[in-house]
Amino acid sequence: MLLSALAMVLQAQNQAQGTTNKPKTRKTYAPVNQMVPVETSGVDTLSMLDRFALRTNLVDWAMLIPNIGAEFDVKNKNWNRWTVGFNVRYNWQTSHTYNPSMVYNLFEARIEGRQYWRARQIDKRQNARYKDQPHKHFYDKIFSIRRSKVKHKTITWYRGLFASYNKYSILFGSEGHQGTAYMGGVTYGFVRPMFAFENGNSIDLEFGVSGGVMYYKDDVYKHDIENDCYPVVERKPGAILPMVNELRVGLVYRLGHVPVLAKYRYRRDVDLDYNSKKDDIRDKRYSHRDSVKNYEHDYNMILRKFWHVYDSIARVDKANHLLSIQQMQLAASEKSAEKSKKEKKIKKAKPSKKESAEAVEPKRKEGVHEE
Repeated sequence: MLLSALAMVLQAQNQAQGTTNKPKTRKTYAPVNQMVPVETSGVDTLSMLDRFALRTNLVDWAMLIPNIGAEFDVKNKNWNRWTVGFNVRYNWQTSHTYNPSMVYNLFEARIEGRQYWRARQIDKRQNARYKDQPHKHFYDKIFSIRRSKVKHKTITWYRGLFASYNKYSILFGSEGHQGTAYMGGVTYGFVRPMFAFENGNSIDLEFGVSGGVMYYKDDVYKHDIENDCYPVVERKPGAILPMVNELRVGLVYRLGHVPVLAKYRYRRDVDLDYNSKKDDIRDKRYSHRDSVKNYEHDYNMILRKFWHVYDSIARVDKANHLLSIQQMQLAASEKSAEKSKKEKKIKKAKPSKKESAEAVEPKRKEGVHEE
């Protein structure tokens, strides 16, 4: 009875104070938020922590190769798109009480430089004057940012170069291979954001591939079970071989308060002063190009008109010259015809030698008879 009365009194007090006897629930916050593209303009300065990221490759973990990497932005601006990175893969000489018949030792130290970029939608009408037209072919889209329509706005692409030093010892059958290798080549892929935590850190999903040329020196060895050792059977000379260095499906953990969609921006979108300067330079360049084209067009048009008039005058002069030549030839032919006529008349009026001789002979005969 006493307990029930006390409970009734406490309930009445709680109702008077506007509270209930239900246990209070603690206010919680969502641990992660989905990231969306950042489209605001303005140059942001990144701290040292904002420029730093850790990453790992899940494909290597699936192949039992522990790995970790770090990446650092070259500049502290949100329009910076260049980074340097360092990766380490290590699985070397795991502890055994005896030398096993299978060996899977691998070490790699790798440094790389990347350039990040995003696809941009280009309007054909607005850029009709310029050459900044969207690319259509697949091989152009691989390395270009110009698109007629951006389908995946949250994807950030990257391309770059890498160099690595490798040391390996692998034995899965009767013969094993060990040695060192130096490799260099290109890397290509993209990053897709996943979540951003409330403390500002974020997680991204990364897909990529790396390949190039490898120079290596290789030794062939076997497992001697009786002596519990690995004697070298053959030493091969150095050789060069094309090789795929990495297939990457990884996770990137970005420190700081700036996610990937707020970084690696196109500078013309965020830096208005830079944008105006670039526009001025571009307009001057294209205006100069247009002026040169107009000058060449006017020059060619004037030249065509000049040659047209000159050709017409030349044709008239040529025709007059030919006409004068024809007239001279006609006059010369007329003179020659008149001359030939006169000669014919003179020939008719003047007797020939035979006629004159025949006329002289009878006169001589008459003179002889008279004598």
